[in-house]
Amino acid sequence: MGKTTVKVTPEEMQELKKLAEIVKNPQLPMSDRRIAKTQYESIINFAKNSNRSIISSV
Repeated sequence: MGKTTVKVTPEEMQELKKLAEIVKNPQLPMSDRRIAKTQYESIINFAKNSNRSIISSV
């Protein structure tokens, strides 16, 4: 499956970066990483389903 470009706001981009760091951190409990992953996916899905053109992210 290839990469898809999703338009996000600068605030969403900051939140996505923060959540990605949590997901990638093996020192944190699995439950925290799963919650962060779910939040990350929710932001991406919201951005996909809203029509806007601000900043491109992968």
